[in-house]
Amino acid sequence: MERIDDLQYKGLKLIQDDAQFCFGCDAVELANFADSGKKDRACDLGCGNGIIPVLLSVKKDINVVGVEIQKEVAALARRNVELNGLTQRIEIVNARMQDYAAERSNNGAFGVVTCNPPYRKRNSGLGRENSCIAVARQEIEVTLEEVADCAKRLLKSGGRFFTVGQTERLAETLTLCDAARLKPKVLQILRPTDKKPPHLFLLKCIKDGADGMKVLPERAVKSYGME
Repeated sequence: MERIDDLQYKGLKLIQDDAQFCFGCDAVELANFADSGKKDRACDLGCGNGIIPVLLSVKKDINVVGVEIQKEVAALARRNVELNGLTQRIEIVNARMQDYAAERSNNGAFGVVTCNPPYRKRNSGLGRENSCIAVARQEIEVTLEEVADCAKRLLKSGGRFFTVGQTERLAETLTLCDAARLKPKVLQILRPTDKKPPHLFLLKCIKDGADGMKVLPERAVKSYGME
């Protein structure tokens, strides 16, 4: 069943389908965390229903390419781009991110890459997810290592990679990013509420960056994250 959600920012709205993966606070937090210049071109890997491209385009005033492997999900993302009048700013590509990143014309074409990747290893879900949702939650079509490799290929030297993940995979994420020439530079730890332990992290990396990472004060997530 479809619904239209108000994003509570400049009249933006998003069509969501309960049969597909619906965005949560992590996607909004990631879009808010990403920084860019107006001349940057951004790529969102695994863009789902288009929440991050829509927010990046409007909040950061940049052009965005969203890459989504699932045909029906990519189609919904295009509808959301049209709904918000952003067809001149956002392109949705239905492709495997690995294939898109491997295209020579895309190598080094972006100043910013974002990705809200599948959080869980393959076959580690609850077992009741439909195939569409399972692809978004589990490493069925792409692994964390492949995400890092795709970001490395797409970014120009000095470009920025932004990602979000569960704290239990933080060490793995830092290691994989560093191995892919994505130097971790800023880390933000998030809690569900002020009274609960950390569960998510936001990470900014710089391709071919220098050593040294800043850790921001831990905080609770923002509901819908609109600034």
